[in-house]
Amino acid sequence: MRTYQTRATDRVAALGRHHISRLAFLLAGLLIAVSAASLLFVGFVASETSDRQTVQSEKQLLRNVLAHRLDLLSQEQLSLARSDHTVASLVHSFDVQYVRQSVSAQWANYGHNRTVVITGDRIIRAESFDDYTHLTSAPLESGTAIEDLFRQVQTLYMANRVRVPGGFGHRSLQSLDTDDFAVAGYTVLDNRVAMISAVPVMPDGRTTLPDGPAAVIVSAMFLDGGMLRDLNGDLTSDNAVVAELNGALAYEELKFARSMPDLPTTPALEIRGLDGTLLGAFQWQSRTQTSSIWPTVVPVIFVLSVALAILAFGIAWRIGRLNASLQLSEAQNRYLALHDSLSGLANRLQFNRALETALKSGADTPFTILQCDLDKFKAVNDTYGHAAGDEVIKAVAQRFTAAIGEKGLVARLGGDEFAVLIYAKLPRTTLRDLAVLMIRSIKEPIALEGGNTAHIGLSIGIASFPGDGKDPEALMAAADRALYASKEAGRGRAAFASDTATADAGSAEPSNTTFGIESDAA
Repeated sequence: MRTYQTRATDRVAALGRHHISRLAFLLAGLLIAVSAASLLFVGFVASETSDRQTVQSEKQLLRNVLAHRLDLLSQEQLSLARSDHTVASLVHSFDVQYVRQSVSAQWANYGHNRTVVITGDRIIRAESFDDYTHLTSAPLESGTAIEDLFRQVQTLYMANRVRVPGGFGHRSLQSLDTDDFAVAGYTVLDNRVAMISAVPVMPDGRTTLPDGPAAVIVSAMFLDGGMLRDLNGDLTSDNAVVAELNGALAYEELKFARSMPDLPTTPALEIRGLDGTLLGAFQWQSRTQTSSIWPTVVPVIFVLSVALAILAFGIAWRIGRLNASLQLSEAQNRYLALHDSLSGLANRLQFNRALETALKSGADTPFTILQCDLDKFKAVNDTYGHAAGDEVIKAVAQRFTAAIGEKGLVARLGGDEFAVLIYAKLPRTTLRDLAVLMIRSIKEPIALEGGNTAHIGLSIGIASFPGDGKDPEALMAAADRALYASKEAGRGRAAFASDTATADAGSAEPSNTTFGIESDAA
């Protein structure tokens, strides 16, 4: 009997041990499953967040590149539109040879697919089709995209024209943004979507325009072929914009389609016409479609089956990496928003913020503004091309930074216009020496690719707070006035705003208001 009971007890005990073992395995399996499911969920959420952030960053970068291309298209037109020769040969008379050569140059120099020259009385006098220029005398058709551009440009021109002796001129473009005098956007030409820009014909200073509407030059570049290759190059090459992202974004096979993509996961950026009509969308293969966090997460889940401690470490490590990636992307976006993409200097937004901060500090902390403008910079672009102009801007930025050092903030406000905010209160003699040092530095030859050398100069206007103004507008106006006096005195010089104000009031000789390299020893 005892043997039977012992055996029965042993069987019950064995069943209990098997039950506990199965329960332990079940709980262990359940714990591993819950942990693995938790990691899968965290990985899914992190992947979705990372993918959305990446696509948004790619879209914003593409928007920036397209905006830069539109602005560049308008700026390229100025080589023909802002010219006394063009005014004389198109507005005052019609020089067939000049018009033909100039319009052809827009294609040869910049690759514009279409250029149209329209007189103020709405007559199309010349059209280019790639490398062919057709002279005509056809009236501008109403209701077309070009006619809409023509009307919008006339509105801007009438707002910016100024009366001068003998007729009319145009406000200085240095004080205007591109969209203040040009109209740019997207439209459909010959059943192809194109990037298009229109600018009025403006004198360069020596001639005048008659009363009435302005002649207009329209240029277009189709969003296919060469334009797409250029955009792909801008987005993937080691240029100034993408270099700031340290390779964080990767565009592949950027395309333009007249319709939105069928797949909702395909990244796309809508392009709308000047009237708001949807014209199509840019599409590309995003980095989110070519890489994934799953190859990293799956091995971690496998390791979790062996040791739950490794799983916890893997989750923390992966979340840390994702968070660092998002923070890096945000920091890079903030950097791009406050810096000039070509020179690496502070842009107008950062300069204005620094100026407002300095003003809020009050009269106890005086500061100085140096308004700087390059001399003969346009000649570099005209002679060697815009690539050489970009080299000059970069060299000037380096020289400015070396001259100013920790004494202030150097900013590029646009084109060949720079500004320096000196934080500390410096004596007049020190500011004078600093201005002379900057002028001498910029005057040094700048080596260009191809063995060429650029020679430019620098004019400076100096205004100090609070003596020359107590708000941003007054200070910038004073600095501009001093800069104008420097240029009037022969360029390559500098002037204090207080001196130019005194000279204007008749209390000093104008010749004593500026100084340059020759006065360095004074």
